Order: sequence, then structure tokens, then C-alpha cells
Amino acid sequence: MRPPLDTSGGRPASGAELNVARQLIERSGITEILGPLLDAEVGRPRKLSLLGFLVACQVNALHRHHQAHLVEVARILNALTEAQRHSLGITGWNAEESYPCVERLFVKICDVLESGHAGVDAQWFANQLARAAIPKEVLTSSSVAVDGTDVETWGALHGEALTVELDGEAADTQLSDPRRKSGGPKRRAKVFGVGPDGRKRYTADPDARAGHRSATNSRPAGPYVGYELHLAVQARDVRWTNHLDRTTLEPEVPGVVTTCNLVPAGTHRGKAVVDNLIDSKEVGPPLVDVVWDPGYSLCQPAFTTFPLSRAGIGQTFQPVTHQRGSRPFSGKALLLDGQLFSTHLPIELRELPASPRGASEAERLLYEAKFNQRAHWRMVRHAGPDADGVTRWRCPFCAGLLRTRQVPKTMRRSRRAPLVELPEGVDRCCSGILSAAPVELALSQRIPYGTTAWRISMGRRQVVESANSALKGAFVDLGRGFFRVFGQVKMTVLFGFTVAGFNLDRIRSFRAKQAERDTAPRPRAKRRLGTWGDHIAAPAPVIATEAAGSPD
Repeated sequence: MRPPLDTSGGRPASGAELNVARQLIERSGITEILGPLLDAEVGRPRKLSLLGFLVACQVNALHRHHQAHLVEVARILNALTEAQRHSLGITGWNAEESYPCVERLFVKICDVLESGHAGVDAQWFANQLARAAIPKEVLTSSSVAVDGTDVETWGALHGEALTVELDGEAADTQLSDPRRKSGGPKRRAKVFGVGPDGRKRYTADPDARAGHRSATNSRPAGPYVGYELHLAVQARDVRWTNHLDRTTLEPEVPGVVTTCNLVPAGTHRGKAVVDNLIDSKEVGPPLVDVVWDPGYSLCQPAFTTFPLSRAGIGQTFQPVTHQRGSRPFSGKALLLDGQLFSTHLPIELRELPASPRGASEAERLLYEAKFNQRAHWRMVRHAGPDADGVTRWRCPFCAGLLRTRQVPKTMRRSRRAPLVELPEGVDRCCSGILSAAPVELALSQRIPYGTTAWRISMGRRQVVESANSALKGAFVDLGRGFFRVFGQVKMTVLFGFTVAGFNLDRIRSFRAKQAERDTAPRPRAKRRLGTWGDHIAAPAPVIATEAAGSPD
């Protein structure tokens, strides 16, 4: 028997909050699709309507620092007025039966979503809510920043977390340190069993698995048991770049979550997010660029780069140490750091060190100067990709990036192109157009890695870090205890309301910032001195001279 729950003391919902929540639910289209799957022709009619339950969950998620607990939803329903409950289709409401009614309908919704009938699953549910909170005039960017964050399970771990074994598909791409700190004997974590996916269960939560998380200011890196939340946040587009030292970004956009997916920890990151990114092209602006960290770029290209490239989506990432350097290439070109370069590239520009972490702006510019110089020697895409993903490339001399006197035709190019010298005895810049298969360019990026232009473009990833920070303290705290339910489906359903509330909060903050910027007084431009107008308008000086023919 469950101990009695206190469902009183709920915060009354204002008319504005109720209208915002109801409009969001209706715009998502969830009630029209789930309604026929939940309603039955026989049996006692429900006192709590589907619309009333969804609106109450959303009202709870509109508040900062809320908790995704079903008892909070019951308290909100009890705090509504009779008129408000009647407008939501709630009849014959009994406050003492509020929690059983909420729990019963919630479990029924999760059962329908778990069956995945006609593609209606928990992931669809959460993304419908997230996108319904974003107006079309706000969703204008064609770029997203992707990252993942840990979400611990509510289930208790019987033992030390250090003894948990990483057995997921992403174990090889976690960048975890296999060396464990010594400190005496550890209590080995109890294994409850093996799930249908062949992975160990360490808690009563049937879907929670073991994974690795990076270090933060409050805790070190190490294993944990729970889930991993993958977020795709809207980022600014690249308006123009010279691929060297300059990149111009589009105006600022609100960092709203366009796609989210909650999966067991240790799940293959490419499989968890790539399909969602490709599907998001059908519901919003065409996606053309994805900015993510090595946690995704380390995955096999068959699950990340190749599907994205086939869909016309590029990637921007920072390669790790073993991904850098020279790689074999079938054609007459050099493959360095995933980018094609001319075979005449000077030796001193081939193996370049990256700037260390935490370097100052001046130190980064010193390292990037060599990368900027090397970027002049890059191959330029001529055509493609075709149906097989094959692309065609031109050498930097044929593309007008470089000039040399050994090849007279290149001297007709712009004088802004650097003038270089080819090795002695070389009178040709290349052998013509070069074809490259996609398997050879799995690490290719639009802007060459290491350049100043690449660093500016890679800086767009900060928006997803900001979203993770907001979901870990500023807006809500997704730490252990935020969810008090077991199972991936139930947690995903409750998180859908949270991410919708987060998007509304981000849009409100963005619009307030824009309004403050528009109403702020513009500083008066400083008047220029010493211009042509100053000299022409000034009267000519009068010079006194002695009159000629003086009688003296």
C-alpha cells in the first residue's frame, strides 16, 4: 500500500498560464492522435480528460525549478477553479482521488506510446511538445549544435559507482580513462539482471544502463547509471567565410531545443541523434550544418557522416589527436586532418600542432597563423556529391587561391592570391579534376580545421552548452530526483513538457533582450575633425602687405 500523499497546497494557475499551456497542447496535435487510442467505447468514463491532464503537466513545467513529479500535477489540478476544470473537460472532480486519476491516465498514455503504434512513441511525443513551443518566425536558422548530458536514474545503486562496467555500444567513443583511482576495496555494484539488449541492469529501473560522463566543477569524471539526453539546439548560421581568418555569422537567434532524445546511457550516440536530425528537415527550415563534439565524430561514419552527407547536411567538429595528421589517399592529393590539399604543400605546413586548451587569444592566433597559411593550399570542391557520394575537386591553383610563375596561366588570377614557388622542375600544378569517394573524406569539413575562421564557426557550439547548463540548474535541475518514475518512456513523456517550458523561457528572454536593445538610446556618432569640409568652408587667411607707391 502506498502511504497517503498530500495533494493540497498547489499553486493556482492564472488565466494567462492556462491559456499558454492549452494553446501549446492544441498546437502540438497530441490530443487528436492519442485521443482515439485512449478512449474506449465501453466502461466508466474518465473524470480526468486527456486535455486536462496534458495542460496540467504543461502548467507545472512552465515554472522555473519545477519537479517532474505526478503529485505536482495532481496539486495543480486540485488548485484549479471549477470553471477552469470545466473548460478542460474535467467533470465530477474529487480532490481525494486526484493522484490515482493522474497516475492511471499517465500509465495508460505510456502504454500506448510504448507500443509505438503508427510511429507514435515517446520520442515523437516529446518532440511534438518541443516544436509546438517554437513559433515559425523564431525558427529561422539552418544550423544546430548537438551535445549530450547525463540523467541519473531514480533507482538506487547497491554498491560503488566505480565498479560499474561500461558495456554499451558507445563504450569505445566515451574518451574515458581506463585507470581507476585506488583507495582501498570497493563494494561491487549489484547486478539485477541482464536486459533484452544484452546489457547489465544495476538498478530497479528496467531501462537504465551504465555509462560514462565527463567531469564538471562539482564532480569528477566517471561511470554512472541512468540515461543520456541528446539535444539539438538552434545555432547561428554562417553567412560568409573566406576559409582562412574571417567568418561572418548571421544575427543572433534564440537557443531553443529543436530535437531531443532520451536514451539509456552507453547507447551509440550516432544512432541516437542522426535519424532525428534528418527527420527534423521535414518540420522546419532545411538543416545544412551540425556542430558537435568528438563524442559524435568518433562514431563510425556509417552512422554519422555518411547519412548526414546524403541528406545534404555538413558537420563542424574538433578532431581528437588520433584523428589528426596525414592519411592515405588514392588520388594525387594530400589528406591532412580530413581535408584535401595540393601535393605541392610545403613540408613545414603539413604536421601542425593545435593550440593548447586554455590558451589566450594571442596564443591561439599564433598557432592559427600556420593553419591559415596552409588553408591557401586546400583543394576546392568542383562538383558533387553524386548518387554514390563521390565528389570532384580542383587544385588551389586552378581555383585561384594561389599563383606561381612556373605555371603562367595562374598569373592571370587576382593579385590578392599569394605568389608561391613550386619545387624545382615542376611545370604543372595538377593532373586535372580529382574524384574522391566518401569513405576517404569521412572527416571533411566546410571550413579547414585549425583556422581562425573554423574557430569562429566552432564557437557556435556554446549554445548547446548553455542549454545543458540551464537544464542542470538555471531553469531546472535534471539531477537525481527530478524524475521519480522508472522507464525510458515515462521519463521521456515528462521531459517533453519540461523542454517545451524551456523553449518558451528562452524565447521570452530573447525577445526581452531584443526589445531592450531596440529601445536603448543610440550613442551620438563622434564628429570627424580635419575633413575636407572643415578646410574648404574655413575663410582664407588675410595677409597684410605694404602698399606699393607709398609717398614716403
